[in-house]
This record gives sequence, structure tokens and C-alpha cells, in this order.
Amino acid sequence: MKLRYYFLLLSLLIVGLFALLMWLTFNVHLTIFYVAEGMLVVVLIFLVVFYRKVIRPIDTLTGGMELLRDQDMSTTLAQSGQKETDEIVKTFNALITRLRNEHLRLDEQNSFLNLLIDASPMGVILCDLSGNVKSMNPAAQKMLTPAISEAMKTLPLGEDTTLRLSNSQIYHLSHLSFLDRGYQHPFFLIESLTSEVMKAEKVAYEKVIRMIAHEVNNNVAGIVSTLDLIGEELHSDTSKEALDASRERTQKMADFVTRFANVVKIPEPQLTLCDLSEEVEACHSFLEGLCQTHHIHLTFNLTDEAIPVHLDTTLFQQALVNIVKNAIESITDKGEITITTVPKTLTITDNGRGISPEVAQHIFTPFYSTKPQGQGLGLLLIRDILTKHGCTFTLLTSPDDGLTRFTIVFP
Repeated sequence: MKLRYYFLLLSLLIVGLFALLMWLTFNVHLTIFYVAEGMLVVVLIFLVVFYRKVIRPIDTLTGGMELLRDQDMSTTLAQSGQKETDEIVKTFNALITRLRNEHLRLDEQNSFLNLLIDASPMGVILCDLSGNVKSMNPAAQKMLTPAISEAMKTLPLGEDTTLRLSNSQIYHLSHLSFLDRGYQHPFFLIESLTSEVMKAEKVAYEKVIRMIAHEVNNNVAGIVSTLDLIGEELHSDTSKEALDASRERTQKMADFVTRFANVVKIPEPQLTLCDLSEEVEACHSFLEGLCQTHHIHLTFNLTDEAIPVHLDTTLFQQALVNIVKNAIESITDKGEITITTVPKTLTITDNGRGISPEVAQHIFTPFYSTKPQGQGLGLLLIRDILTKHGCTFTLLTSPDDGLTRFTIVFP
């Protein structure tokens, strides 16, 4: 743009000089006047030609550079009428068109990728070059917990780990990176493995339990039958006592295996609309008697507000009784258990010995137990019942007050 202004100023100066010369020579020498007039016409013609051949093409190219600088890819250059310049204009317009199409393609691709990431069930957490969280998709916002955040701080780049949380959820956490403009950009992927692992666990332990139950029950039936025949032939009191003891131990073995077998026979819940507090109150007498037997104080803090939830009352009450039994077993002296209901939430709190962070990662694992004679079935049964009801749940000991809370949130 400046070159055009300079050209206009120069043209005005030249025309002015010739006009001054013509004015000075008009009354002095007519020959010089006519020569100056002719030269003025020639100069004007030259200036017009020079503008069209040089200034306008340069001005056109300058405008194209400004379009590139402003990233304006919607405008093309007009033909200047000068052959060499028009070739440049044609090339420039083709380049602008390709850049515009490529820009639109990248915008569509980025938009599609953003929508895909937002809709992905896998959590994606982007970090800056310092490793601080920059953004995350909706799935990551739902999955991210303090335990996962802590694992992210210690997980080296390029490695992955599997986390089993205290709410029975299982996640696969990967620390990866991608290269962009010469820089490694770190990010985390969080994948929920809960349903897949639970299905695989269920198939595995169902198969094992059925096989054990089949073999043990067949042998127990034969042993009991043989003991009955022997008992009919024996008349000694001592021998009968020994047989009775053998029968009792055999029956206990059968009961032991039956408890395992019952875990894989949990029926699909028959859901009906119920009031949560009323269903908890229905277990009041039984749970209170259970706690009194172990000298434990039981408190019910049930809201008067109706809490409509969809429950299979039989399965729910079975799960509640198992939760309270676990709380009783964790208490050593001066125990207290509190059952609280608020909208959509049931909490069972106890002041037992608590759950360490290491144990909390495994408490819902099949057959895992911290009790010397534990079978690892109680929490497995609770987990399966609550999962079938679509509940989310946690079992944690608070570091602040030392109380253990089993919290159930209904859908």
C-alpha cells in the first residue's frame, strides 16, 4: 500500500514540475511551451503504463500477502491484466483454495475427533508439558477418584496399572504420550474393567464351586449312608457317639459347600417400587436382636421423608443383614452400629477395627477374607446383589474419625 502512495506523490510532483515549466514558458517562448506540453503527455502516458505494469501487480501481490498474514482463506485475488502477474495470481488462488479445503478438512476432522473423545466410554485426561491436568472428557470426569489421582502422580510415563477400588470398581490406567511439533504431550487413559472382570470372575468361581459342590455332595451322601448302616449294626454307646460326631462333621462339610453353591444361585431381582426406610425398618427387630447378642448398640436414623427405590425386598434384606454381620464381626469392644437413610442413600456405620487402604483394594475380590476362618463369600454376595440392583457402593474407613461406612447409592 505504501508503494502506491509513493507513486502517486511522485506522479503529482512530476506533473507539477511540468505544469510549472509550461506556465513559465507560456509567455516567454512558445516552442519550449509546446515541447514541455508534449513531454507532459508522454510522461502521463508513461506513468499510466508504469502503474498498470508494475505498481498494480505489486499491489495485488501485497494484498495476497496480507490475506495470508490474516489467515483469510475465503478471498481470492483478482486478475491484474498483466500476463506475468496473472500467472502468479492464478497460482496464488489455487494455493489459497487448497489451503482453504485443507483447513476445512482439518476442522471437520478435529470436530469429529472431539465429539468422538467426548462420547468415548474410555476416560481421556490431557496434561500440559509440566504434567498438570489440562482437560478431560466426560467419561474421565465420572471415573476420576482420589485413588486414581494418587496413582496418576506415581505412574511413570509409558507404563500402566490396574486399580481395584473400595467400591468394587476396577480400572486400567495408562500413562502415554504423543509427539506434536517436537514436544512429547503426556496424557492418561482410564478404562473401566469392572463388568468384564466381574463376568470373568463369576464364570471362573461358578465353575469351580459347582465342581466342588458336585464332588463333595456325592461323597457326603455316600458317607452318610454308610454311617447309617454302620450305626444300625453297632450297639456300643461309645461307637454311636463317634458315629454321631462323624455324621455332624460330614453334614457341616455339606453345609460349607452349600454356602458356596448358594453364591452362584442368586436369582435375578424382581424389582418393585418400595420405600427405602420402610424396608430397613422391616429388619429392625432381627438386626437389633443380632446386635444385642454381641452386646452392640444399634441405632436407626431413618428419614421421615419417603425414599422411593426399586428393590427386590428379599435380596435387599439379605444384603443388609450380611453388611451388619460384617460390621459386628469387625467390632471388638463397646461397639456401635448406626443405620442411616437419606434420599437415595443408605449408610451403615460402625466403630470396628477399620479397613486399611491395602485391604480396601481387595475386599470385594472373590474369596478374599481377612478373617482366619473367613471364606470371602459375604462381601461377594453383597456385591452381586447390589450390582444386580444397579447400585453404586463404597466401603471405607475414614481417617478423620476412624469410623467405617458402607454407603449404598440407589439409581
